[in-house]
Amino acid sequence: MLHWFLAGRCCRASAVVVALLLTGGCSAGKPVVPVTGSVMVDGKPADGATILFFPKDDPAGVTASGAVDPDGKFALVSALEKGVAVGSYDVTVVWPDPSVQPTQQQIMMGNAEPGPDLLKGKYVVRGKSGLQAEITASTKELPAFELKTE
Repeated sequence: MLHWFLAGRCCRASAVVVALLLTGGCSAGKPVVPVTGSVMVDGKPADGATILFFPKDDPAGVTASGAVDPDGKFALVSALEKGVAVGSYDVTVVWPDPSVQPTQQQIMMGNAEPGPDLLKGKYVVRGKSGLQAEITASTKELPAFELKTE
């Protein structure tokens, strides 16, 4: 999965762009709605986490993603468009340990790995994370994803 190689804010943003290009490159003609939300872990913001929305109705459809900021907030992006198509989604979250950073040499060699998932892989498997979302034409902000480390 692409989100395992996300490391640091710059690399994470670049990886999200690459992931979006690989998952379709366009929104397949479906209109998108701008949607925001938040990810909290044990009541605290999951700064640096990546959240992915996989369409349930179309397994090969465009995946939406967001990078979680220091306040726990994210905005979804689909195929380089701000927003996400209307539909039902399986949601995954990975939160690389920010204290484990790749070396400059690893980055230059293209084998930079993020730190271990602070959520221990609990929310990383599509369809098994227990996280879902329903996006309608009027959705603007999703309820917070309240995750637990235990």
